[in-house]
Amino acid sequence: MGEVVRGLGTYYLQTYGCQMNEYDSELICWMLEQLHYAPTDQPESADIAIFNTCCIRDNADQKVYGRLGDFKRFKKDNPKQVLAVAGCLAQKDGEEFLRRFSQVDVVVGTHNLVELPDLVQRVQRGEGRFVRVERVGDSFSLLANPRNQHSAMVTISMGCDQWCTFCIVPYVRGRLKSRPLEQVVSEVKRVVREGRREVMLLGQNVNDYGRDLDPKRDFGDLIRGLKGAPGLDRLRFMSPHPAYFTQSVIDALADNPATCEGIHLPVQSGDDAVLDRMRRKYKASEFVDLVARMRAAMPDLALSTDVIVGFPGETEEQFQNTLDLVRQVRFKSAFMFAYSPRPGTPGNLFTDQVPEEVKMERLYRLIDLQNEISVEDNRQLEGTTLEIMVDGPSKKDPGRLTGRGRCGRLAHFACDQELTGRLARVRISKAFVWGFQGELEAAESRAGEWALVPSQPTIPVIA
Repeated sequence: MGEVVRGLGTYYLQTYGCQMNEYDSELICWMLEQLHYAPTDQPESADIAIFNTCCIRDNADQKVYGRLGDFKRFKKDNPKQVLAVAGCLAQKDGEEFLRRFSQVDVVVGTHNLVELPDLVQRVQRGEGRFVRVERVGDSFSLLANPRNQHSAMVTISMGCDQWCTFCIVPYVRGRLKSRPLEQVVSEVKRVVREGRREVMLLGQNVNDYGRDLDPKRDFGDLIRGLKGAPGLDRLRFMSPHPAYFTQSVIDALADNPATCEGIHLPVQSGDDAVLDRMRRKYKASEFVDLVARMRAAMPDLALSTDVIVGFPGETEEQFQNTLDLVRQVRFKSAFMFAYSPRPGTPGNLFTDQVPEEVKMERLYRLIDLQNEISVEDNRQLEGTTLEIMVDGPSKKDPGRLTGRGRCGRLAHFACDQELTGRLARVRISKAFVWGFQGELEAAESRAGEWALVPSQPTIPVIA
């Protein structure tokens, strides 16, 4: 059969899950656009439809399964459409997708992403349906191609060696594999030269970086290597592990002016016995000590976290220990979950699963506590000014712009100017759990050049 004609089609892409999935989606978009496919938000008419999937929690699986059902109908009207499933759920379920869903043509796991365009074209040539979930290869050969014009994600490692008993990541993303430090630094500098002022370093366990390299490196070496990179205004990273925040790493972060004070630090539980059963490799007291050392080095530190409630065997007393740690540390925000057993993980085999109604009751109590802390801390900033990087119009109100401070908090403000990608100073008028509403005081006319908005008082600026 002949070659597929390029440049005459569209693709639809839907992403589920974490920043690593978002990054992989950027790579998928770039590869398809190299074949001159254009993006569309009309899934029923797209020539290629891709679901980039997550399998961390059961509800993520169910969302994908439910959405795939729509495409059985779409493909009746559009029989030449190629439907592909990529990502973590594809890696986990593999051939099962072809057995369960006749409308699925291609299944590509986390290690074989680079093969997606070729497999799609083979389907278009009538060569059959394909599954690629081998644990070989990686996407390091595909350089970052950010969709955003002012920020970029750059992957520094893949996989994880921690084997937390609740987590499926090592099974679907593989063991830790770090990129050479020089390659990461070069890529960061490239995306900054192209106009991105903010960079997010990505890894499943980002601060375990470099342990597998020869010679060995650590995350602090990378942060030091990026110090002073021209044009890099803000440096973020996701997601670290508390056990790998050495004092050397803390000092390197504090010494790099681009490091943003908003840092995500997953605690998961505040009880030592639960942490041990989760295989987290630290005690609650060690986590609290780490926070104290980080705040001493970075006084404006704004921590967010992950917390799992209802882990197998968790007692009410152990849950209370988690509440006590949350009160003591006072996270600015938190992602809070009821434990979801994942097939293939040790946690799924524990026989003392906590009843669903108990998990949910504890989750609501934790949410209430964290929301109370978030609002209290955010209200202390009313009347001050927050410097944000503008992401663009608010999704809910096109008459407002939205952006984040270095602290990671969101701010919305009314504005009829095009400020996307610029820094703006916003006077906070009202605080909420999620962030702030405010009024624009000043904004960059271009990078590094500020213009005041008339009739606004001068307010002390916070990070």
